[in-house]
Amino acid sequence: MKELKFTVLKACPAITAATLLLCFLTQAAAKLFGIELPEQANLDFVLSHAGFNVLFMKTLALILVVMPAVEETIFRYVMFSAIKPGRAWLAAAVSSALFSASHYIGQPFPDNAFVALFFFGYAQCMLLQKTGKLRFTILNHALFNLVNLVLLFAFRG
Repeated sequence: MKELKFTVLKACPAITAATLLLCFLTQAAAKLFGIELPEQANLDFVLSHAGFNVLFMKTLALILVVMPAVEETIFRYVMFSAIKPGRAWLAAAVSSALFSASHYIGQPFPDNAFVALFFFGYAQCMLLQKTGKLRFTILNHALFNLVNLVLLFAFRG
């Protein structure tokens, strides 16, 4: 039986499609069920506190660059890699649950967003396990955040 080799180039379209779908489902489910997303995912909050100025650009940099790098380093590189030997599924589940829960500190707790973030975190762990490269999870996380921002603009009521 021929073994399929994983390459990021081959997987990139599938990862991108899954990320786009997950972002869309999270935003659509929140809108459908009338769930108020946490402030960091609420476009009206971001715009009312930042506007299109320097603060808004700093917010974008934080959402698209800093947070993906920090969160991937903590939840994937440190947590997942520390528990991983022999128990990748358990390490991914623990890391993903903590990643998802961390987005709700002091925020309302919408279940559908928690579940979506859990599965996103789990997929990120599998991406790190397959590639061994943290930069791919950081880039995918930044793409996930970017797509969510675009969808927030699209669903802005």
